[in-house]
Amino acid sequence: MNDLVIAQLAREPVPGEVKTRMQPGLSTQRALDLHTAMVRYMVERLSPSASLELWVDGAEDHPLFIECLALGARRIVRQPPGDLGERMAHIASELLLLSRKVVLVGSDAPTLGAAQVSDMSRALDSADLCFVPALDGGYVMLGLRTFVPEVFTGIEWGTGRVLSQSLDAAAAAGRQVELLEPVPDIDVAEDLRWLPPDLAW
Repeated sequence: MNDLVIAQLAREPVPGEVKTRMQPGLSTQRALDLHTAMVRYMVERLSPSASLELWVDGAEDHPLFIECLALGARRIVRQPPGDLGERMAHIASELLLLSRKVVLVGSDAPTLGAAQVSDMSRALDSADLCFVPALDGGYVMLGLRTFVPEVFTGIEWGTGRVLSQSLDAAAAAGRQVELLEPVPDIDVAEDLRWLPPDLAW
């Protein structure tokens, strides 16, 4: 059994369907370029920390995802159907059969890296769940050492209440939670100031 596996969630880069909240500040092409660059960048930053799998929404054989195998992803897996909570629940429950700890992360928080993975792994030695909060009230990384279905249901995904509702659900289920330092995610044009200087797009 693995000690820790990272599941990075990524959408197929389809023009007009990714980073749409960046528009009209960015053109459709620039939004696509940004999305593509962040998927690559996060694979490169996170894969040295632990076994990383790319769970994709779209075609598994898209050139971006194939490229990610060369950048450090161990395998490409298609996401199951359902809303975000249902998809994350499926991924977490499946991977916890194979690993002591599972980390779920999107592709929109390029300041994340090995330090957060290491801190999360240590936190999960005692906690059931560990979150890296986002600055907007959501979270950008979730770690589990046991499956907690409550944190995936009844959450208003895409709102500023995601983290608070998730923490309430964990508390109601009697689970021990740790929070790490918050980091920005890149959702709207104002967030571009948080991009790492070495992220080329």
